[in-house]
Amino acid sequence: MEALKMKVLFVATAYPRFKGDIITPWLVELIRKLKDMGIDVSVLAPSYRGLRTQVLDGVKVYRFRYSLRRFERLTHEETVVDRIKRGPVNVILTFLYLFFGARAIVRLTKSEKFDIVHVHWPFPHVLFGILAKKYGRARLFSSFYGVEIRLLKKKMPFLLRPFSMLINKSDVVTAISTHTAEELAGVVRRPIAIIPFSAAMGGRQGKSSDSEEIIFVGRLVTRKGVNYLIDAFQQVRKYVPHRLIIIGSGPERGQLEELTTKLGLEDRVCFTGTISDDALNRYYKSCSFLVLPAVYDEKGDTEGLGVVLLEAMSCGKPVIASNVGGITDIVVDGKNGFLVPPADPETLASAVVRMAKNRRLRSVLGKAARKTVDEKFNWDRIVGDLIKLYNGRNGQ
Repeated sequence: MEALKMKVLFVATAYPRFKGDIITPWLVELIRKLKDMGIDVSVLAPSYRGLRTQVLDGVKVYRFRYSLRRFERLTHEETVVDRIKRGPVNVILTFLYLFFGARAIVRLTKSEKFDIVHVHWPFPHVLFGILAKKYGRARLFSSFYGVEIRLLKKKMPFLLRPFSMLINKSDVVTAISTHTAEELAGVVRRPIAIIPFSAAMGGRQGKSSDSEEIIFVGRLVTRKGVNYLIDAFQQVRKYVPHRLIIIGSGPERGQLEELTTKLGLEDRVCFTGTISDDALNRYYKSCSFLVLPAVYDEKGDTEGLGVVLLEAMSCGKPVIASNVGGITDIVVDGKNGFLVPPADPETLASAVVRMAKNRRLRSVLGKAARKTVDEKFNWDRIVGDLIKLYNGRNGQ
């Protein structure tokens, strides 16, 4: 797909702070692919503890300061919503974030003259986008990932009407999955394009094996449902020889390790913490399959899509995942993996036993899983669809 010469500004809540930072790897990959197509992409993101404008892997990252160095911690380590719960200081910081972010984008878009300002997580960043459209004469793209619209509906319904008025000023609206697009019904009064993402590393190559290990990969937070996976594993331990490897860190780790000890699973369940990308790649290639037991958390948040599913499937591995959120855009039950109800350890246990005990089934599902990624979630297709929108095609 040929791209017109253009300058695009991505607006994001968080972006890598240094080379090798694991923040939003799929967004970094998308930018790299767009730059390979000749599109000049820059990023506007908040500072983190005094961090200033920088260049990372050839991408200009404009950082806006919004407080004293020690207070610039609303983003990156955890969500803004979780930070706000910790006290009134963070509420004040949120207003400062909006004020200084608005000032930064007006100044930037006036001086740089971007063709497109592409806002990710439009609540509340649509405010920045509208200012860019007015003062910088840029086209406004707004991309939803699910969490923001669920947050509005569940916690701030009084803001839905004004938010709807603002978001409908966008020139193009995209959603990461059909589930997210459906959640926008009644809020967005225009066609919504489905633009997913793919495996963060653009596909993981290499020969796969089967080491009788089941893996979970992700941040250890409520919406990942890892406690249900551990409960399920307690039920399957006597039927299969597999070990459960839990890869990732997060605020729930201590409680999950306590649950593992309580159930007497220390010899069968391993917590790795955060690991290198090379190590993760080895786990993807050697595991039997991956499980993502996602649930809805107290904020109503769940998986917008599930990049770890795509990464495992790109290695030819089948998956077991909950029937929630955007996961259903990836996993077709019985075709490339299994779908199970959320928060149901008994059904999850049955699926794990069935998958673990049948090597031939894993092979068949794994081949279909790789085909799903190659055909539906390959970066060339995703970037091509986005460039069509950038070029003003597909009726947008």
